[in-house]
Amino acid sequence: MTISMRRSSGAALALAGLLALGACGSADEGSTTGTSDTASKDAGTDVAQGDKVDAGEVAGRMVKAMEKAGSGTMTMKTGGQEATGDFRYVDGKLEQHTNVPVEGSEMEIIAVGDFVYLKGLPGQAKPWVKIDPKADDPISQMFKGIVEGGVSDPTKMAANLKGAQATVKSKDGDKTTYEFSVDPAKAMGSTPSPSPSATMKPLTMTYVLDKDDRPVTISTSAAGQGIEVSYGDWGKKVEISAPPADQVGPISMPSAG
Repeated sequence: MTISMRRSSGAALALAGLLALGACGSADEGSTTGTSDTASKDAGTDVAQGDKVDAGEVAGRMVKAMEKAGSGTMTMKTGGQEATGDFRYVDGKLEQHTNVPVEGSEMEIIAVGDFVYLKGLPGQAKPWVKIDPKADDPISQMFKGIVEGGVSDPTKMAANLKGAQATVKSKDGDKTTYEFSVDPAKAMGSTPSPSPSATMKPLTMTYVLDKDDRPVTISTSAAGQGIEVSYGDWGKKVEISAPPADQVGPISMPSAG
């Protein structure tokens, strides 16, 4: 059970990375177009330190730049752990392949289309398990908001961030740093319930964008837990696909005790 819990923590690291990437939003039709006074200043070359801008607008520009680049690599760091991965955009949808070291071995996470595939969970009949957001087991539910709200349709995330106020923390050469806080439920497109959601700590997100609006780093912090995702190798050729069907099985949860 200890190994299982630690591997679940590894999955949570990948989940945080998916959140950071999914929270980029989109510049497609579902996002804002800069009609407000706040958004009118929201172009990377026009803002100055201390300016207030719309987080949805920043997110839209960022994903538009990432989609233009088409693909890249990322490194996620949190709590002494470091995960690496590739990503690409296909028809406006994000695909991702992440490797997460856990207890001397490795977990793999592939996000393609509407599903997430995990390799490295103990006690499974097949090497890979398929996470279906419609399933009600705990791990599937953990990934539900990511699959439905960020990975498969970044436009939804942009709409979720619309109205959140970001502050321009610094302008350093070709880099601009934006910071904002957002309720986790709002970020994932859920309707906060009065009680449980009230106890959830806001997410603090920091975007550092380059002169082309591509992310240099995206940092997320909540309840004292932080994760930083660094990006690079823009335009690198990336191949991502679902695992072979005969290597994939349904998830099997360990029995209690």
